Amino acid sequence: MPRSTVWLALALLAPLAGCVKKSTHEVALADLASARAEGESLRDQVARQETRQAELEAELVELGRREERLDSRIEALEREVRTLEDLRAEAVTGLNTTRSEVERLQLLLSQRGSEYEALREQLSTLRAIEEEVRDRNRIYEDVIGRFRSLIDAGQVSVDISRGRMVIQLPQDILFASGSAEIGGEGRATLLEVGQVLGELDDRQFQVEGHTDDVPISTERFPSNWELSSARALSVVRLLIQAGVAPGNVSGAGYGEFQPVATNEDADGRRLNRRIEIVMLPNLDVVAGAPLPG
Repeated sequence: MPRSTVWLALALLAPLAGCVKKSTHEVALADLASARAEGESLRDQVARQETRQAELEAELVELGRREERLDSRIEALEREVRTLEDLRAEAVTGLNTTRSEVERLQLLLSQRGSEYEALREQLSTLRAIEEEVRDRNRIYEDVIGRFRSLIDAGQVSVDISRGRMVIQLPQDILFASGSAEIGGEGRATLLEVGQVLGELDDRQFQVEGHTDDVPISTERFPSNWELSSARALSVVRLLIQAGVAPGNVSGAGYGEFQPVATNEDADGRRLNRRIEIVMLPNLDVVAGAPLPG
């Protein structure tokens, strides 16, 4: 081959080799950026869980302090009651004690006794609330552990919001647009969730359906209210099939009226389209909670 032809071939191949190297470099940079983003997401999850744990521990510490204050008050009242009983006995047997003094002491003793009983009831309620917080924390940690693979895969998230454990599932893996029929991937995820929740037979759950603010108007779903309600009930039926007791689960539709992100862009609307399974608090304990003071 002539030398001029060889130089011409090498000149043509040089730009092509440069292109290959540049493409490979860009792919490597993209992989690196993706790995960094995944790492930051995992660190964010760990940070949120540590924050929630710290909040629960602070709540338990405050309840313990209130319990100690009530114990001290009860002990002081017990000492005062004993003193009043001794005074009443002396008044009754003393020759110079008047009837009015006896009646005054009797009234004071009755008042202190009523306060003593009220404080004992508050203490009992505080201890029940403390136990409820501990139980809720135990269940939360257990659910986090059992759903770890689903959480890592981005199929569910578990959080504590307003004192309630919330299991959140993006509707995109559950339902097609404008539909209340659960797809195959979502069905498998919900069956796994339902098997775990079915073991918590002393807890009540509410399935809440949420949409974005894009309006819908069909014969079956005149608005997002109907769509979100139908989706929630579809999930309820599947959870019951997975083992959750029918008396322990209910459904509700909130339409677009409880967004967790903006509806101004596609990412925000995707976050707002969701199903939340909420573990309701123990209403017996909440009803008996004392007023702040």
